[in-house]
Amino acid sequence: MIILSLDSSSRDASVAVLKNEEVLLEYNFSAQDNLSTVLVPSLEFILKSLGLQIAQIDVFAISIGPGLFTGIRVGMATLKGLAFAGSKPMVGVVSLAALAYKFVDSKQNVVSLIDAKKGEVYLGGYDLASGEPVEKITPCLLKITDIVPLVANWPDKIFTGSGTEKHMDFLKSHFGDCRWPYRSNFLANEIGKIALQRFRRRDYISDPQELLPFYLRQPDAETNLGNAAGIAD
Repeated sequence: MIILSLDSSSRDASVAVLKNEEVLLEYNFSAQDNLSTVLVPSLEFILKSLGLQIAQIDVFAISIGPGLFTGIRVGMATLKGLAFAGSKPMVGVVSLAALAYKFVDSKQNVVSLIDAKKGEVYLGGYDLASGEPVEKITPCLLKITDIVPLVANWPDKIFTGSGTEKHMDFLKSHFGDCRWPYRSNFLANEIGKIALQRFRRRDYISDPQELLPFYLRQPDAETNLGNAAGIAD
């Protein structure tokens, strides 16, 4: 089983190819405002390095968010085009779950935090005892100060993600007994492994139109448009 996975939900973009659980090659890069011009060459580079053709990919996997709106849109449009050409199955993975999966060997509870700017974070809570990220706290968007009652009584937890890095002082002051070991924010590796588990359970998508982004906040462009319409009214 050959899996091509990609993540463009943050500035830390990545592409990986896996053969079952084995990561054959992972390519990580920083994506600023040029993702649309660098993503396809990155995919071509990793396939060429492995001597693979798109037709040899069995499953396509991607982070569906939450994260950067433009990055998610560009990544999903690219993946849909590749998968549609060969009528291949697709698996969409929530980025918060992929972050938690980095600690799969710990079998602990993980609180994934992604910096959402404006003093807010995207949060998801996962139990890894089964070897998969089982959702225990539904992904949500909230102010960092509002996370305390949500996770305070959750035992033996690890914090991870860009939101943890951003708000480390706050977390230390409220969760001093918890751990926040560093892991990179590149997710293609983890997305591919989660996708394999789900594919084996026949939890995948065949129709590209069914692969939808997972937004927890309205894109700024839509918010601004709505505000302008309100002013006009």
